[in-house]
Amino acid sequence: MSEDKADLDVGTAAAAAAQTMQQQPSAHGLQAAPQIAKVLGFAGAIPFLALSPPIAQSLPLLPADLVASAALLQLGYGASIASFLGGIHWALAMAEYGGPVASAKMASERYIWSVTPCLMAWPAVALQAGPGSLILGTVLGVVYAVDRSFAAKGLLPAWYMALRLPLTLAAVSGMAITLIGALMSPVPLPPQ
Repeated sequence: MSEDKADLDVGTAAAAAAQTMQQQPSAHGLQAAPQIAKVLGFAGAIPFLALSPPIAQSLPLLPADLVASAALLQLGYGASIASFLGGIHWALAMAEYGGPVASAKMASERYIWSVTPCLMAWPAVALQAGPGSLILGTVLGVVYAVDRSFAAKGLLPAWYMALRLPLTLAAVSGMAITLIGALMSPVPLPPQ
């Protein structure tokens, strides 16, 4: 086969593939998210709900020690996830996601933002369940809002926010359940 014939075959195949892609409806929203990201993301939402003390107390398979520490574990997990969500921005800034021009304009903002969720969430782990869950629920909501602004600038993958919405709702709901539980059965203060 001649070199010209090989180039023609490759060119024809590429054109056919491009035409097929244009004819097929592209996946939007959550459907466009990689399957592994969806599986890991939704699995990662489970601790927000399962470790909320009112829910943890009703799960018969959880050991008593875990149930007794559920709020502390949930707060630690929430702070870890807030740190992870910030770290995504560090990685995307390093990879110049969004293109070199947009990345260059936003590099400082992205790097600074990447460590901000961790710094906002960290104090919550030193607090009791009520105030800690209020802080973490707020942090997770703020991180979602900031991520929407980055997504609007094309600095996050198109599918990312479609995945983030249900995950953020699950996380914030778990924190809200912990807060409501803490308000309904406050921890008594030690006698003075």
